[in-house]
Amino acid sequence: DIARLRDTIGIYPDFEIVEMEEKNSRIVILYGSQTGCAREVAERLARQSLAYSYAPVVASMNKYPRQNLPGEECVIFVASTTGQAEVPDNMKIFWRFLRRKDLPKNSLENLRFTVFGLGDSSYPIYNAVARRLYQRLLDLGAKAFHPRGLGDDQHDLGYDGALTPWAKKLWETLGKIRPVMGKSEYARSSSGSLPLLPPPFIVRIIQKGNPMKYDAEETDSHEEGSIHEKKKNRSSRACVTLTPDELKMFNSKDVMLGKVVQNKRMTSSGHFQDVRHIVFDFNDSNQSIEYTPGDVLNVYPQNSYKETVIAIKKCGLHPDDVLEITTNPNSPKFLVEAAAQGRVIPSRVRCLDLFRTYLDIFGTPSRYFFEVLSHFATDKMHRDKLLEFTSAEGQLDLYQYNNREKRTFVEVLSDFNSAKLPLSYLISLIPPIQIRQFSIASSCRKFPNQVHLCVAIVQYRTIFKRLKNGLCSSWLASLDPNQGPHLVPVSISKGSIRMPKDSSKPVIMIGPGTGIAPFVAMCQEREALLRTRKDDNLGSIYVFFGCRNQNGDFLFQQEWKSLLSGTMGAESENDGPEGKTKSKRQRIVPAVAGLYVAFSRDSNKKVYVQHKLAEQKELVWETLGKKKGYLLLAGNAKKMPNDVRKQIQEIVRVLGKLDEKTAKMFMLQMDSSRRYIQESWS
Repeated sequence: DIARLRDTIGIYPDFEIVEMEEKNSRIVILYGSQTGCAREVAERLARQSLAYSYAPVVASMNKYPRQNLPGEECVIFVASTTGQAEVPDNMKIFWRFLRRKDLPKNSLENLRFTVFGLGDSSYPIYNAVARRLYQRLLDLGAKAFHPRGLGDDQHDLGYDGALTPWAKKLWETLGKIRPVMGKSEYARSSSGSLPLLPPPFIVRIIQKGNPMKYDAEETDSHEEGSIHEKKKNRSSRACVTLTPDELKMFNSKDVMLGKVVQNKRMTSSGHFQDVRHIVFDFNDSNQSIEYTPGDVLNVYPQNSYKETVIAIKKCGLHPDDVLEITTNPNSPKFLVEAAAQGRVIPSRVRCLDLFRTYLDIFGTPSRYFFEVLSHFATDKMHRDKLLEFTSAEGQLDLYQYNNREKRTFVEVLSDFNSAKLPLSYLISLIPPIQIRQFSIASSCRKFPNQVHLCVAIVQYRTIFKRLKNGLCSSWLASLDPNQGPHLVPVSISKGSIRMPKDSSKPVIMIGPGTGIAPFVAMCQEREALLRTRKDDNLGSIYVFFGCRNQNGDFLFQQEWKSLLSGTMGAESENDGPEGKTKSKRQRIVPAVAGLYVAFSRDSNKKVYVQHKLAEQKELVWETLGKKKGYLLLAGNAKKMPNDVRKQIQEIVRVLGKLDEKTAKMFMLQMDSSRRYIQESWS
């Protein structure tokens, strides 16, 4: 069967089926991850496996040589569900192969496996990828040695709510069915404490910064035109313009620089939420950009200059220290790959540049950070608390202290100041700044070489009244075009929401708050099409929008007036009186057939989008039931998606004269045929 499978694949001639050494200790951990969460889970399981003397191999499913799979004896799969029950990008090739109909049904009869899934129960199809993967492996003859685990992002503890107990039983099971002879150098101590793994990188200061500089946000005593002064002027700007070499650290050919040409507040000055209309222009770049309505803009944010300088000093470093970063040959390979997370680590870099544009120093530490920190705490109370945070029993306390309060690395190091983390561990444990994704709120037909965003500026107080600001949104808000130019690193990715391929089908769009952004783009695209198309066979668009106040946060209010009033359509021929030539005239055609807005705070009774849907129930049933139209939904994942779905199902049940079970089946059929598409976020 292995030979037959090898012949079936025929795509990796340079890979051979591996003859495994120390079979009992080898564990393969494969992940499919879109935003990095599944990869982090895979890395955590790999670190835990070392404590039990196993030898983990960690890879994304696409990178793993899949013709080796029949020869593996123990594989742990970690898979996230993205978009509309879709597989992550770095799993697609692997999944496409597993689904091939010509694979023998006993292809994986020697494989023992388990699956942990990461999903979001606010979506109608929960953890679909993990469920499908689990079943497909069984179909190919593999046997599960441990029950499937499903993590829910909506749980108070996030995925940890399911992962922690699942992983504990996983190692108990493996200890019984796959015991390892002898102990590795990373095995647990007799006290049961986790081992301290060597850091992925070795970091040295090869040139110390001048201690007289950067004092008290400092006096400019530098020589005019000096190299230091030029570096400081560049680094102290709101947005550091990255050089072509610096852009390479993102490890993507698609990263480009967008110039901020508009940064305008959309909500009223008295409204609690600051929402910005930010426009990026690419006319000065060497390339033109194209995107489709529904696509997202990936923004690569930067840390605040002033806050970064303060943070560097608190870490006992100087902003102008020059660091040399090399790979640690004694560290497990997967740790090195995990620390880089797909980015190129600079081998020699100034401390300020590293912390400003690369390291997420103001991010929230992972559980593993506390685990490592416990090894360096000299104060007994500090050490005991850190060890409690890393235990299964201490997860709620860790959540309340760390995740709920959004503690930063700097704050944790300050709270546990007896733990002096060596520089190599500090740089290795702070992850790279992650991209932030925003739905594009413009059509490139209407705004060529521009991208418009609708960005809610994140600012809130924690349960202990500590003021917190979102890294990316606050940074974007600070980029004043009049004080630029501000050239922001960005790239474009395909979004999960799309207009139907059959443009004759009607569409209902539901987007409360900033969830309206992709639908603005789609309606602008429709407006542009109406200027050129000569046929009338375009399905109607109905938009449901929700906000608090008509005068406070009615986003894109003027734009909706334009889209509702119509545009001059293409010329159409009309038959004149008999014997006369045909004349041509232009029609005014609205891009949007109807706009229904729920102002939740403008009346005594709170009104949300689901209430507007109920008011327009005949329109909803006509669109979805009789005309087999589409429903597109975007917005916050808290309650809105479930409330909307319940309302739609109720309309289907009543006006379709269906029983409860049949109405539910109707909704599931809409999901499977991609006529009900949801994009939500926490």
